[in-house]
Amino acid sequence: MEKEIKYLIILLTYISISIAADGKIGGVTYFNYTNAEEKSAFNFQRQYFSYGIDISDEVKFKVVFDVGRTDVGTVLMKDGDEKSEDTRLVAFLKKAQIDYKTSYGKLSLGMIGMNTHNVQEKNWGYRFIEKSAMDKYKFSSTADLGIGFSRTLVNQLKMSLQVVNGEGYKNPQSDKYHKIAFNSTYGEHNLVKNSGFNAGVVYTTEQTDDKPNTMISLFGGFSGLRLRLGGQFNMLTKGGIESQVISVSSNYSVTDKLDAFVRYDMFDPNTDETDEGKDNSTYLIAGIQLSCGNGLLVAPNIRMESYEDDLDSATEYKINFQFKF
Repeated sequence: MEKEIKYLIILLTYISISIAADGKIGGVTYFNYTNAEEKSAFNFQRQYFSYGIDISDEVKFKVVFDVGRTDVGTVLMKDGDEKSEDTRLVAFLKKAQIDYKTSYGKLSLGMIGMNTHNVQEKNWGYRFIEKSAMDKYKFSSTADLGIGFSRTLVNQLKMSLQVVNGEGYKNPQSDKYHKIAFNSTYGEHNLVKNSGFNAGVVYTTEQTDDKPNTMISLFGGFSGLRLRLGGQFNMLTKGGIESQVISVSSNYSVTDKLDAFVRYDMFDPNTDETDEGKDNSTYLIAGIQLSCGNGLLVAPNIRMESYEDDLDSATEYKINFQFKF
């Protein structure tokens, strides 16, 4: 019996290696150094491991594992004080997506990437430095469990429709309602790699026991003449509270290996009654990106965040790193 089990393990290992050899394995690491008024630290942001394979001309599969920090409650600091902080690094499933191309369009199943801000993230172009506005201010998750359909209608006009749980990729479904997400974009979807322009709209709705939660986003971008521009307006209505964020960004390629960038966000969560003095806020990022080759990017930058009453305003100096393979 032990002999048969050994042969079975060897066979399964051989099959796994054979399958992996036909696919593509990749990864990307986000890391930074932060210097602020009361903090100086090296920080691990993210590690993604991905594997993708073309099963046939019509069917593709991709899985992504995300390594990040999770809240484990109260921890003991060096000075003996107790503090609640994200400390433990854990790996969790970020995406497990099957894409099936048909003559009518592409069908996506599983833990799929959301269509709410994938284009805007490319318009910004510096995910390892900061999340795109919709992601940063938690207007939408980046992935969710469900089904999606996308199709190019005419020329560069593309639409995408998704029905997902609405809980994101970290939480199981907790109710009987689902989120419906619609995206319509005209133009070039990846302005980091290609020149051109885009403009689009995103709308999501999710029913609740009370009023539905809705989100609308208008966005656009341009890339050309060594310049990249991006802008977006997002409005989220959740629990009767209407939040808004406007984000604009600009990038200029000084040389093939040196870029200068700036981004400015204006966020209004409309929480005057519950968080007095921290309603409207602005967030500025400015810096440069150095391409060092072999998948390494280095980006020294400054960040200034302020609130309308000037309390708790902060300035941080960061050096962000990305390594991709």
